[in-house]
Amino acid sequence: MKTIYLLIFQAFILINVNAREISIFQFNIWQEGTSVKDGFTKIVDVIIASKADVVALSEVRNYKNQDLHKRLIEALAAKRHKFYGEFAGGDAGLISRFPISESFIISDRTNKDRGCIIAYKLAVDNKEIFVASAHLDYRHYSVYLPRGYNGGSPNFKMIDKDGDGNPDPVKDVDEIIKYDQKSVRDECLKAFVEFTNKNKNTPVILAGDFNESSHLDWTESTKDLFDHNGVVVPWPNSILLHKNGFTDAFRELYPDPVSHPGMTWPSTAFGKKTTTWTPKADERDRIDFIYYNKNSLRVKDAVLVGPDTYCVKEGVEASKEKFLLKEMPWPSDHKGLLVKFDLE
Repeated sequence: MKTIYLLIFQAFILINVNAREISIFQFNIWQEGTSVKDGFTKIVDVIIASKADVVALSEVRNYKNQDLHKRLIEALAAKRHKFYGEFAGGDAGLISRFPISESFIISDRTNKDRGCIIAYKLAVDNKEIFVASAHLDYRHYSVYLPRGYNGGSPNFKMIDKDGDGNPDPVKDVDEIIKYDQKSVRDECLKAFVEFTNKNKNTPVILAGDFNESSHLDWTESTKDLFDHNGVVVPWPNSILLHKNGFTDAFRELYPDPVSHPGMTWPSTAFGKKTTTWTPKADERDRIDFIYYNKNSLRVKDAVLVGPDTYCVKEGVEASKEKFLLKEMPWPSDHKGLLVKFDLE
């Protein structure tokens, strides 16, 4: 009997020794930090302070033909932090403390400024894991319709049908979904699902700025909050990922969208009083996500990164959730999301 217990104990120790924690940081860097003073330096400082193993980047521009990945890796190395990564295409990117063996362009529509998904194969303790970085189509930003603003096509404007100077919400769910599907967010995510179907036995993580909300957030419990104006929306792309075996890491830990709304948009940025597009509506929303397929992955922790959520609409209080790096000078109009996984 003692021998059996000893074998079980040794097996338990081996399992725990081989288990590895991996942290993923979704970070929209707002035009590579060019919108705030010394933005690039602030991006580097945030990455270091986050202690993330992998950083998924949205709004990679390579301005003036300067490779952002190379610049970041050199700047981090100068502060004794070794990262791997290189530009693979599109306007999303990734740097990693783990070696990157391959990269794959899943979808790239940035020639029309409509987003991309790029996947990277990482080697983590001799195990393979895919991490995909996304920056999806910002046009037809349909979460604004119920708030009385159009979705940025051709530009963001208040809907004021009665001429009273106040937003007129669009409450017809079919109309909202129809408008949403004029974007190419769904095409990009369908391509991602096809890619993952070819790699069913490999852990896959998808991190990105989706420019769309989740069906887990626009629910009966929130229909009278955040200027949803009584509307419950089954956002199709979060449903698409859910049906194909992907779990929303933040909602896995915090299933209640009232107590933990998890808003990543908008964020105050260094030197900016506001980054809003809807000055007469509460536009707060969760549009930056980390999804995973549970193959040898278990979500351990999830936290927002950056300053408090704010709302420019008079009389609406900011979220009381806690944030990592809350006091750091912030270089983006989005907050970040950091998720820790156990990878066994």
